[in-house]
Amino acid sequence: MKYDFDKVIERRGTQSSKWDNVGPRVGNPDALPMWVADTDFQAPQPVVDAVVKRAQHPIYGYTFVVPEFQKVTVDWVKRRHGWEIQPEWLVFAAGVVPVMNTMAQIYSEPGDEIVIQQPVYPQFANAVRDTGRVISDNGLLYKNGRYEIDFDDLERRASSPKAKLMFFCNPHNPAGRVWTVEELKKVAEICLKHHIILVSDEIHSDLILFGHKHTPLASLDKRYGEMTVTCYAPSKTFNTAGLRGSGIVVPNPEIRAKLEKQFKRNRAIQQNIFALPAYIVAYTECDDYLEQLLAYLEGNVLYIEEFLKEKMPKIRMVHPEATYLAWLDCSGTGMEGDALADFFINRCKVAINRGDSFGPECKKFVRLNFGCPRITLEKGLGQIYAEYQRLFR
Repeated sequence: MKYDFDKVIERRGTQSSKWDNVGPRVGNPDALPMWVADTDFQAPQPVVDAVVKRAQHPIYGYTFVVPEFQKVTVDWVKRRHGWEIQPEWLVFAAGVVPVMNTMAQIYSEPGDEIVIQQPVYPQFANAVRDTGRVISDNGLLYKNGRYEIDFDDLERRASSPKAKLMFFCNPHNPAGRVWTVEELKKVAEICLKHHIILVSDEIHSDLILFGHKHTPLASLDKRYGEMTVTCYAPSKTFNTAGLRGSGIVVPNPEIRAKLEKQFKRNRAIQQNIFALPAYIVAYTECDDYLEQLLAYLEGNVLYIEEFLKEKMPKIRMVHPEATYLAWLDCSGTGMEGDALADFFINRCKVAINRGDSFGPECKKFVRLNFGCPRITLEKGLGQIYAEYQRLFR
């Protein structure tokens, strides 16, 4: 079916974190929400129908994971990413972040080090801190408007006796990088050499733009699969984050058994009754939605790039190879930190994510969510431009 991504859907009053919680979370209730990473597009109609059908049964009791969960995930990963996984490798989880926290509990002790690559989705750092572990930041290198991995530094950090795990983001949020096969192999070989377990967050792997190709790290070599926990979910792809359903690929039976055991210890084994019906339908009936979504997102990227080039050259977007998240380099404005946040949130009235929440070195960046109808994007950029003109006329 044909989807209308230009359609504006009112989200206020729906307990939407993005829209109804923008004041407490961002600091200005009147700011246009272009921050937290869900989109303003309706979910695919088959997903809506599946949730409605289940909701029409008047009893919402406990549920369980049905075998179809494994089948549809196996088929989806093979169809979209060319990786043949086995059904027994799969573990159902209520999100990717709980997996990171749980893996930290299993394979490290308080005071041990976990490698992350900032700037990165803030929950990576939170998962390290909240479990009493220590961040080992293999900071990405920003070169000529593009991010790269510092492999020499990664080697050094992985060789530390205290380093136990690495939380890896592929594709990367917020840098928008789709890591190449060569880069993935270098990361994996370093971790293999130093007995580092990888947790690979591949939640954005369906949202690949402009002809780039996502490669699951664990698919490149059986040895990599034995040390890697790969996290998938339909939540970013189909805008179903509130349903809390993820498919975790764990080829190593020992790691898989420990993960499942720790989930039970944490009592993190209950499912949202709507999660699996939506998950199954998303991965079986919604390829057409994804193809249309990708074309729309590419159009939004091109619109932002042209707008900045013509009207706001002091702000540059790091060209995204994936995701619907724009990482904006605002160093040309001379603002950073609190001043930059105040400019966007209070003066422009556009709710963004502060760059320094992704890493302390990113005070001159902000993250803007372009997973929205074009008219919303035009409004947000227009509000930014109005204040930009006042500063730089």
